[in-house]
Amino acid sequence: MNSSTILSWDNIDHKAIYTRQLADNPIYWDPNLNIWVAYNYEYCKAILMNDAAIVPEPVIEADSLLNENAKLAIKKLARITNNMQHQESRAAAIMMFQCIKPVQINELIDSLLGKVNLTQFDFVTAIAKQLPVLIILKGMGFNVDDCAFVTENIAVLVRIMSPNKSAADVIAINSVIDDFYAIAKRYVNEKLNGYNEASITLFAVNLLGLLIQSYDAGRGLLCNSLINLVRHCDDSNKQLADKAYFKIGVIETLRLDPPVHHTKRKAVEDFRIGEQLIKPGELIMVVMAAANLDPAVFKDPEEYDPLRNNNDQHLTFGLGGHNCLAKYLTIDLATDVCSYLANKYPAIGILQHEFKYEALLNVRLVKELLIKLA
Repeated sequence: MNSSTILSWDNIDHKAIYTRQLADNPIYWDPNLNIWVAYNYEYCKAILMNDAAIVPEPVIEADSLLNENAKLAIKKLARITNNMQHQESRAAAIMMFQCIKPVQINELIDSLLGKVNLTQFDFVTAIAKQLPVLIILKGMGFNVDDCAFVTENIAVLVRIMSPNKSAADVIAINSVIDDFYAIAKRYVNEKLNGYNEASITLFAVNLLGLLIQSYDAGRGLLCNSLINLVRHCDDSNKQLADKAYFKIGVIETLRLDPPVHHTKRKAVEDFRIGEQLIKPGELIMVVMAAANLDPAVFKDPEEYDPLRNNNDQHLTFGLGGHNCLAKYLTIDLATDVCSYLANKYPAIGILQHEFKYEALLNVRLVKELLIKLA
């Protein structure tokens, strides 16, 4: 079984698959999915940096049933556009990102924890699905009602990115997207002056993109960082007063156990990866999570080692024009959460031996993470 055909993360040793493919098939043609799959670091990096490898256009039949505001998101999100349109969308996303100001994360955590039983609760539901979104909304100055609407409906809004929307998904998206745009456009009109309707819409779309990324990748990193913290941080090596200790742990988690495992590209002209010729129109799956385990780059790659001297060379955030805008915000968020929880609740524990994962192909997200703080 190859990683390109992993259809469920449950009961799958994905690291063993990646390790085998790194050794045997660093660039591999998957005949079942009709796609090239790149595993090793050199090849993944080359593809991500190659202008001839673009993000594939979404081709999703269910999208025809979405309303016009929902279709706008698919057409104008920076993460799924190319060329001049991508530059415009990315500039809008950067503008939205620059509106985020620092917030008191500890206060937000305490507020969320005040709603749960600290002897046993689901970290995913209580913290990870809410906190990253709230950090953006609070940091941008959205009011209480708007924050409540977005956090209550973000799980619906992220389905815009799903390649296999059900009829129920379409109905749910259409029921909330108009209200979201009304909130986002009102914010843009209040905070940013002098833009026409088209620009305001572009800002609103890419604010949605930031929130979608924070909901998926943000919660994945929070959960994986906390799991590694508890598993690997014993009393002999805790440096609880030093936030840098937690930061290097988060960065090593991004390398060893990232939430996002792969992304896709499409060739628009001939180019070679290793000895393989990639032809125009052919799809390529770039498995960054496998590249992060490449022994040619990382010594003892399957070891959790925050002190390794090059763990920040991981490819989890991508490279080139589509690299993640919020990478530093995401790292700082996970660092602050782990540091705060470890200092305030030194007896933190995980109440599970095994985890179930969401039915998503490119991201590996824990469904439930039962922990105790008291």
